[in-house]
Amino acid sequence: MRLLRFILQRLFLAVVTLLTLFTLTFFLMRAVPGDPLMRTKEIPEETRKNLEERYGLDKPLHKQYLLQLERVFIHGDFGTSFRTVGREVNDIIREQFPVSAGIGIVSVLIGVTIGIALGIVAALYRNGLIDRFAMFFCVAGISLPSFLFAFIFQYGLAVYPLTVLKFNPDNWLRPAGWGEARDYIMPSITLSLGIIASITRMLKSQMIEVGFSEYVKTAKAKGVSLPRLVVMHQIRNAILPIISIIFPILVFTMSGSLIIEGVFGIPGLGRAYMTSIQNSDYNVIMGLTVFFGGFLIVMNLITDILYGVIDPRIRVG
Repeated sequence: MRLLRFILQRLFLAVVTLLTLFTLTFFLMRAVPGDPLMRTKEIPEETRKNLEERYGLDKPLHKQYLLQLERVFIHGDFGTSFRTVGREVNDIIREQFPVSAGIGIVSVLIGVTIGIALGIVAALYRNGLIDRFAMFFCVAGISLPSFLFAFIFQYGLAVYPLTVLKFNPDNWLRPAGWGEARDYIMPSITLSLGIIASITRMLKSQMIEVGFSEYVKTAKAKGVSLPRLVVMHQIRNAILPIISIIFPILVFTMSGSLIIEGVFGIPGLGRAYMTSIQNSDYNVIMGLTVFFGGFLIVMNLITDILYGVIDPRIRVG
């Protein structure tokens, strides 16, 4: 019952959060000068009035808000794109989200796996060569922008081998493009670098902190073997903060990196989001914002539940 009550409370807060996000997005979009019809070429006044009537832009602001609120939360319909005639926002999400999600999942798997391994090794061999390399990598991975790594990988792994070394373009990485398994490699590695750096630094810090705790000292005094000590006492307790950031990282990575998708020519949601903002495409902006917000809330709920499962000391109250 405690867990059920907790989940219901979180679901209620999720609805309130989504409503707040929806409201802020709606009024902030309208506060920006201009409208979607101003972004197109010059159109006759009569045509403009017809388009405003078609999209409901001629109605008072509060009626526009209530109509869109009903359409989104009651019918689950984000409406039609203002820029592409007949293009449903739901179809945009359905078609382009799997692209961003695929890259995001691969990036997170690479980042979490390497980050956890590197963090553990750096903590066990503190101040050693591996630790110094790991910390240098963390500083570079966090401080340098991802698009810089994207350009480096694009040139070093694709452009240079194809143009200078004359590699066979049919059997090698493409500088840009989408549709084949090899197209996952460079963007996934690029997005995983920041994840590796963040997890490595955090896990190393947590491992060292846990290593000085009383229960670890007690386990050592009892003669617990090093592998068991590391796995059952240090990693198990140090990994909790890592879990708290994995799912938010997964959401943001799956949502699509705006610049990375542009560099590698990936038709994902990130690029669609950027285009919709540039064009003031209200329905697309609203649909993607609510979709991402709901996705993040669900991932945070899963994170809270996993906390209680992994650490018996944490209980839902």
